[in-house]
Parts: sequence; structure tokens; C-alpha cells
Amino acid sequence: MQLVPIGMIHSPVHTPRDMPALGADGEIEIFPPYADALEGVERNSHLIVICWMHEADRTVTRASARKVAPGMPEKGVFALRSPSRPNPISVSIVRLLGKRAERVLAVSYLDMVDGTPVIDIKPYQPGLDCIFSSTNADRSPFLRKMPVERYQANLLREAVGYHGEYCLQVAMAVRMALAASRHLGGDLRRESVRYTLGPNPCINDAMIGMTGVRFGNSRLMVPDQWPACSDYCLAVPGRTVIIRIMDHPESIETIWSAPEGKLFSCIVKAE
Repeated sequence: MQLVPIGMIHSPVHTPRDMPALGADGEIEIFPPYADALEGVERNSHLIVICWMHEADRTVTRASARKVAPGMPEKGVFALRSPSRPNPISVSIVRLLGKRAERVLAVSYLDMVDGTPVIDIKPYQPGLDCIFSSTNADRSPFLRKMPVERYQANLLREAVGYHGEYCLQVAMAVRMALAASRHLGGDLRRESVRYTLGPNPCINDAMIGMTGVRFGNSRLMVPDQWPACSDYCLAVPGRTVIIRIMDHPESIETIWSAPEGKLFSCIVKAE
């Protein structure tokens, strides 16, 4: 088996600990022998970029998800997304912004550090590469140990991945989801959580992405007066959180920094 680097990552981020939640804008340089392989790539909005994490420890077969929360139990690395593994291959989804030169792709949401070797690029195809109905283990036990900033970053990736862009309403939805998770006692993706649509389509998109609700799994609800409604509701058996937006800040930064009570109200009803 022989892998040949076909390019290199150029990123403003140089260490994994400095990587933003949504990655960064950067460039993928393709080496001259593979320039012809880029023909037609610009027809795709998103690409799958496969890299070789050259600084990773290849001797590791068990590890704990320390970035998720301290004190996590060890698992086999095939059950984790840790960079340390026998073959440190990364799979990232990036948005293609365009070509800056014949062999340079400008991309966003790039989560590889500067200098990472690229071993392949493939077009992202929603019908094949997105399985929205997939499930994982209930994260509720881990959320009690997970730093809020880490959980917020996870929610933001899920929201943007479904909605397609990072807008004011997505940031607001993440703040709302953090509050709902606190009141409902755990992971919003667990099967017992139901979401009732509110008036804003972007917030609804983000909530669907973060909760995994669908009509097909009976977790997505439509209120009688929708879309002429004012509330967003998340519920588990015996408890409902009703959220109503009170303020509409003009910047994402303000949404992250504002007190929760200034942005929206939360009414918790026990049944």
C-alpha cells in the first residue's frame, strides 16, 4: 500500500488547540503532477478532503476523548475521532469558495492545520454522504462533565452543517439549544426529545440539525397556528421548555456575549 501526497493545506491555524469550532478559511494547494485532476471540481459547492495527520501518534489503539470532557473513559480509537490512531487519516467537509490560481482551491470550514499533507479530494454528494437519520450513543452522561464551550462548539457544527451557513439565527438557535438542554437534562438528540417548529426558518433548520428530529421519527411537531406563531418548544415526557425570542441583536458577537435572559425567555412546564 502506497500513499502519495497530492497537495498541502495552507491555513492560518498552526496547532489543533487553536482551531475554531467551524474551522477556518484557507487554501488547498495541489501539486503540479495532479493539476489536471482538478478539472470540473468547481461545479461542487462542497468537497471531501482526505488528509494525513502527519504529527499524530500512530502507536495508539485506545484513548479517551479528553477534548469532549475531562475524565472520559477510554475507548478503542475506532470508536473515537481522535487524530492519534494507527493510520492517522482525516476526513473533512469544506465549502469550496473558488480557485485562486490554477492549482489552489480557496475553501472555508477547513479544520486541518497548516502544512497538513492532502492525499485525496472527492466531491461531496448530499444524497450519498449525508445520513441525517443516523444515531449515536446518548451524550447526556458526558454533558455533565463537558465544558459548556465544547458543547456549544458541537452544537454549532451540527447547526451549520444542516442549515448551510453561519448566520445570526443559527447563533441564536445554539444559545436556545444550550438553555433547552440544561432544562431538559441532557442530550437534545436523544429519542425522547420532541421539537415544535417556531416562526423563523433559519432557527428551525438549526434546531433540526442539532436535535435530529424528523417527521419520520415522530419527533418533529407543527403547531396549529404555524407559521403565525411566536414560540419554539422542546419537550421530553413530563417537561416542556417554551422559548420566546425577546431581542434580535445585529451581530453574532452580541448573541454570544449577551445574557441569556436578554435574548429570550424560557418557560418550563411540568406535565
